[in-house]
Amino acid sequence: MNNVEKYPHILENWLKHYISSMNDTGNLIPGDNTGEAPFGVKIIFDGYAENDNGEPIKERLNFAIFIHKDSLTKEFKEHEFTPWALKHRREEECCVSYWFDKSDKSFHPVNYIEEENDDCTKLDRNFVIDLICAIDERDKKSLLK
Repeated sequence: MNNVEKYPHILENWLKHYISSMNDTGNLIPGDNTGEAPFGVKIIFDGYAENDNGEPIKERLNFAIFIHKDSLTKEFKEHEFTPWALKHRREEECCVSYWFDKSDKSFHPVNYIEEENDDCTKLDRNFVIDLICAIDERDKKSLLK
C-alpha cells in the first residue's frame, strides 16, 4: 500500500483515539481540543452538523486535523486567533477535516490532501502525505520500546 492509500487510515486512527480520549459531554464547543493527538499534531472539534432549522445534530461531529511542516520533530506551533476562528497557516501546515457519525461510528473525509484544487495547504502535497506516514511510523516505533 502506498502512502496516498495509507494516510486516510492513519488520520482515521488518530481521530478514533482522539474521540475516545476527549471530554465529550454532548455539548462540545468548536475549538475543543481535550482529546489526545499525536505529538506535533493538533486535532480540534470544529462543530456539529445542522438540520434545516440551524439546530445542531449532535450525532454528527466535524473535526479538523492540523499537521504542521515540523510535526515530526517539534511540538505543534499554536495558532493565532481572530474573534471568530483560528488562523490557518496554509504555508506551514495542512488542515484535513472529517465528519464523524456517532450512530454508526463512521468517518467521512471532507477534503483530500492529494487533490490540488483543495485549499487545505500550500505545502507540497506529497510532503504532507509522507509526513503523516512518518509520524505514524515514529509513533509505532515508540510503542515498541
